[in-house]
Amino acid sequence: MGTFLVYILKSAACLAVFYLFYKLLMSRDTFHRFNRFALLGVLVLSSLLPLVEASVNSPAAVQETMLTLEQLLLLADIQPEGESMAAATPSAIVLWLRAAAQVDAALLVYLTGIVFFIVRNLCSLARLGRLIRQGKREALDSYLPDRKEKNVRLVVHDHDIAPFSWMHWIVIARKDLEENGREILIHELAHIRNRHSWDLLLADLCIFVQWFNPAAWLLKQELQNIHEYEADETVLREGVNARNYQMLLIKKAVGTRLYSMANSFNHSKLKKRITMMLKEK
Repeated sequence: MGTFLVYILKSAACLAVFYLFYKLLMSRDTFHRFNRFALLGVLVLSSLLPLVEASVNSPAAVQETMLTLEQLLLLADIQPEGESMAAATPSAIVLWLRAAAQVDAALLVYLTGIVFFIVRNLCSLARLGRLIRQGKREALDSYLPDRKEKNVRLVVHDHDIAPFSWMHWIVIARKDLEENGREILIHELAHIRNRHSWDLLLADLCIFVQWFNPAAWLLKQELQNIHEYEADETVLREGVNARNYQMLLIKKAVGTRLYSMANSFNHSKLKKRITMMLKEK
């Protein structure tokens, strides 16, 4: 288990460095699709890079400190038995017992965090499923006649609910559908066409194993922002008036995002979204 914890710590360090690089150099660009795949690449690369072994001839002081931490974790995986246990000095035995106890405690806390966040996401998924089941199914082409989306399901609720999409489902309140149905449906349809829900699933998997790493949470938030930029760009390309659309976003900004696993029309960072619409490509 010590080896596994070493891998997790190395992966977390890689993710933090790559995210910082992205935030400083790429987050303000309007190449939304490129940035999206760059973030997904960061998730994959940070998982694979710690598997690559590298050696240096003369480690610096910082490297020596990290090496000591790694050795401490790996020490817990060593099982002294028989003659080796008898030949070991008392100080070596105490060091091994202390390392094993520390690793076991760290592993228990780490696994508890994983279980907590998995259960939380399963509860969120259950609430999403309940909203989908309770709503009324309607045909999407009744509101968007020029769209022939066979796999997209529209669910309409009579009570007030923030519009969102998940996989091939679009959930919306009837009031929103009647007042601003076209703009909202085009926006949510863009999320479905671009398969944004799969991105969020991958980001959630990363959070499960790196829940202690702020970079994992910030990366998912950055990915959600890019999803909204892409969807907003699609709406404007469809000929929707930019000023009216921005006013609609401001009007809907009072809503809250209750389901982190879904793509919500009322996403936060409204100022950034409007700025991206006005920024020259």
